[in-house]
Formats: sequence, C-alpha cells, structure tokens
Amino acid sequence: MTADAASEPVPSLRRFAQRHELTTTALCAQIVADGEHSISVRKPAVAADNLARIVGAMLRLANRSGFAGMTLRELATASGLSLGGLYAYIRSKDELAQIVQRQIGRTLHRVLDDTLAEVAGPRERLAAAVHAHIYVTEALRDWFFFLYMEAHHLAAPRRREAMAMERASETVLADIIRAGQAAGHYRALAPEPAAGLIKAMLQDWYLKRRKHSDRGLDVDAYAAMVIAAAEAHLTAEP
Repeated sequence: MTADAASEPVPSLRRFAQRHELTTTALCAQIVADGEHSISVRKPAVAADNLARIVGAMLRLANRSGFAGMTLRELATASGLSLGGLYAYIRSKDELAQIVQRQIGRTLHRVLDDTLAEVAGPRERLAAAVHAHIYVTEALRDWFFFLYMEAHHLAAPRRREAMAMERASETVLADIIRAGQAAGHYRALAPEPAAGLIKAMLQDWYLKRRKHSDRGLDVDAYAAMVIAAAEAHLTAEP
C-alpha cells in the first residue's frame, strides 16, 4: 500500500476482525496451539472450545464482581466445567490472567505489525495504527477492559507485563512520530509524551465507550477524531 492509502476506504470492523481472527475462540485456539501453558487436554479443538468458555466466564465474573473476589469454583460453575475439569486448563487465577494478558499483547503486536507492513508514509502509518488499535480493542473490548480495570489486582509479575505491553504500543506510535519529524511532517516535540497522549485517547474508547456512543460516535468516527486530534497536536505551531 502506498501513501495514497490515506484516501482509500478503511476496512469495516467486521472484515478487519475476520482477517486478523479477533474472536475469543480464535485467540484461545492460538493459545492452545502455542502450548506454553498447563493445558493437559489432548484434542486441540476441544481444548480451544473449553478455554474460550473459561475465558468468557472469567470476563463476565470479573466485570460483575471483580477478579480479586472470584474463586475457581465460581469460575468452573460459570464455565460449565467441573473443578477438576478446570484444573486441566489452569492451575490458578494468576495463570489465567497471564494467559489472557500475553495473548492480548501478542495479538495487538501482530495486528499492528501486519497493518503497518502495508503502509508507507508516517502520516498514513499513524492513521493506520490508530484505526488498527481501536479496531482490535473494539473486537476484543472485554479482554482489554479486564486488563485495564483489574491490573492493580494482578500479581506483581502480571502488573509489570501490563506496563510493558502499554509501553510497547506507545513505542510504535513514538517511532511513527519520529519518522514524521524526520520527513518534515511533524513539529519538534518529544515523541514519547506525544505517543502517550495518543495512547490515552485510544484507551478512552473501550473504557468509556458508552459516553462516546451517547455522543453519536461509532468506532470509525472516534478513530477519525483521534487521528485529527493527533495531527493537530503534532503539526501545531509552537
């Protein structure tokens, strides 16, 4: 894709999610295929289906009463598994949080890499990164909301991983800003704080989605607003 990409229509959220396999079922299938966790079920399709039920139940329970207060027995009941069946997938709540956290980080990294590989030009890359980030968080809104809201309840290693994941996506934005400065598109400013401002706007979509919906903003309108705000900040005269 060339610099003319900015004038091309943005793919719909549905097509984007299908292309990048942004569903709980698909992500759980990837987790099972990676084989990095304590899942002891031998049939991959069965393991992926049950893990999707476990993750879905965990997200619902955490949203209703908080992750800290959730017990494994409650999780087993909500997912339709026995407690023994649950232990075939996870040993603890912390392991489940780690599974979700790492998969979200890898998915966001993968989608941003795939998206930006097709785009030339820093301004087009910034727009593509904003759209991709918002589309990923919209398709997997419950996952991202859980990680943001429950981060302070997670074990210390999980909290550090959450911070590293946030910094990684900010680094992508900061690198784009630097390229824009080198090309003469953006003014002289510190790229990292500017990237942090953009990241905060991106997070606001899934944290306060109801507010934005009440204002008549859908996912594409919000992405366009973030891009316009970022461009205005990056190109404003000092």
